[in-house]
Amino acid sequence: MNTEALAAMALKNINISSGPMNDFRRTHLELFKKNDLLNSRLEAYKFTNLSTFFKALETSAYEGESVSFEDYLDPDFNNLVFIDGVLKNPMPLIEGLKIKTIPEAFGSVSSELKELNPLSNLHHGLLDSGVVIEIAAKTKIEKPIRLVNVVTKSGVTAPTFIIYALAFSEASVIEENYDHAISHAALNETIVHVGSGAQLEHIQLSHGGETALFHSSTQAFVARDGNYRNLLLNISGKLNRRNLNLELLDSGANGESYCLYLTNGTEHSDISTVIQHKAADTTSSQIAKGILDGDSKGIFTGKIHIHQHAQRVVSGQLNKNLLLSKKAQAHSQPQLEIFADDVKCSHGSTTGQLSDEEVFYFMARGIPADKARTLLAFGFGLEIVHKIRNKVTRQKVEALVSESLKTKFQLGGHE
Repeated sequence: MNTEALAAMALKNINISSGPMNDFRRTHLELFKKNDLLNSRLEAYKFTNLSTFFKALETSAYEGESVSFEDYLDPDFNNLVFIDGVLKNPMPLIEGLKIKTIPEAFGSVSSELKELNPLSNLHHGLLDSGVVIEIAAKTKIEKPIRLVNVVTKSGVTAPTFIIYALAFSEASVIEENYDHAISHAALNETIVHVGSGAQLEHIQLSHGGETALFHSSTQAFVARDGNYRNLLLNISGKLNRRNLNLELLDSGANGESYCLYLTNGTEHSDISTVIQHKAADTTSSQIAKGILDGDSKGIFTGKIHIHQHAQRVVSGQLNKNLLLSKKAQAHSQPQLEIFADDVKCSHGSTTGQLSDEEVFYFMARGIPADKARTLLAFGFGLEIVHKIRNKVTRQKVEALVSESLKTKFQLGGHE
């Protein structure tokens, strides 16, 4: 699909809807057409060309199997299930938790919707699906908040989630994407505000089909003594591109970024993160890991930017890739930009294959080679999964990663 075709699709949706968002959407569609970024060469997208991304999208009248929101409910979570952009289940009534749909809250949050990435204008032109979540001050939400986006039709959807974790609140949020369509692109944007002393854990997981195209951007702001923990997990999908911009605004703010990407066949995973230390006495840590097989490609670009007045910053960054085939490609680009003179920073990157010595160690103890490889790969990825503090969410993600290693990579059984 080219720029004109995508704009026409979005305009059709505007023409059949009404409300205060229409002018906003039309304005951004015009900007999208004018900028024509699909035909531009962008340094930040040199591994994931936007034109190639959308050329892989072919719309058709085909619809995936009929699904019900009940199939996606989990009693261990506060669930919000979107099917083809429509919120299907009743909103959970939880003390200390306010939830509004994007159309309901548009007047108060429209200023939040800025150009986070080259596809933001297209995203804003499609704006409709999503929610605004506010976690009350000094409130702990016991059950994780689960945002599920399910797609059964070809085309493009643009989910939007805005999360306010007010002062000294505590919560865990997980976003999940599932694709039942023959060809579909999801353009997700998430905006997060972590208040003073608040604790927010945010897991973003994509689990698409063989034709799934996924592009997401997350913008997070962390105030004094707040803590934001972000986990990006690309489990499956034809192409996954994720952007994270994390800004530490005041002293005591802490940001954590953990990534895990599993690719096989011709899958393509591209993760780009920026952590900005804008104040003194802030801390951050980042670990990204990839397990790659077949002809797949995994890209990690991580930048830590320390502003001039951000003294006494402590920050660390590490990227590790495990190649299971000779054709798989891993591209690692860790970066440090330091404009202060009293900081403690480190970064590093490694890429390698499973060790024959480690496999032999298992075999010498009666464990077959295929199962040994699975255990080693599982252990490699488990470091990221175990960064999830919420027990319920961690168990869910661990099961998904384990199942993927057994079936996707066909390394053998893991018990």
